[in-house]
Amino acid sequence: MSLSDLASLGSFVSGVAVLISLIYLALQVRQAERNQRALVQQGRAARLVDFQMHLATPEMAALFVKGAEGGDLSAVELFQFRQMSRAILASFEDTFYQHRERLLADAPFRSARFIVGAGLASSPGRRALWRLEREAYANDFRAYVDRLASAEVASRDGLAEWRAALAAQLAEA
Repeated sequence: MSLSDLASLGSFVSGVAVLISLIYLALQVRQAERNQRALVQQGRAARLVDFQMHLATPEMAALFVKGAEGGDLSAVELFQFRQMSRAILASFEDTFYQHRERLLADAPFRSARFIVGAGLASSPGRRALWRLEREAYANDFRAYVDRLASAEVASRDGLAEWRAALAAQLAEA
């Protein structure tokens, strides 16, 4: 085997090694992207669960329902309701931008959009608060939430719907 043949063989082996390295790198990048998406989703879920558990406490739940329905709030209650609503909007804003940057899949975004949209569209108190708060947000997010808030949603009685669903479930058992 001549020196030229050895050089050609070395070049070929080197090319194969580079190809294997590129394939490995591509797999690593893909895995890192999956891990990043999982961390984003996990952080989002933890944030939502923490907020929902706080909102479910008796005092906060009563206040949120009162504010959402447009009940007569004191100055302190309005401050509390405003902070709860801001937390919901901040969480949704983060979800909106994560989805836009392709860090969050379509399914969790649709879920968040449905929950926020239905809450805004069916709640006079939350819509009124959005009118007061909307200028604090970027134009693209503001326009998106404006569309959600203006959607026509039939007035719903959540308690009556739950009771009907429960009765249906018990009848099946």
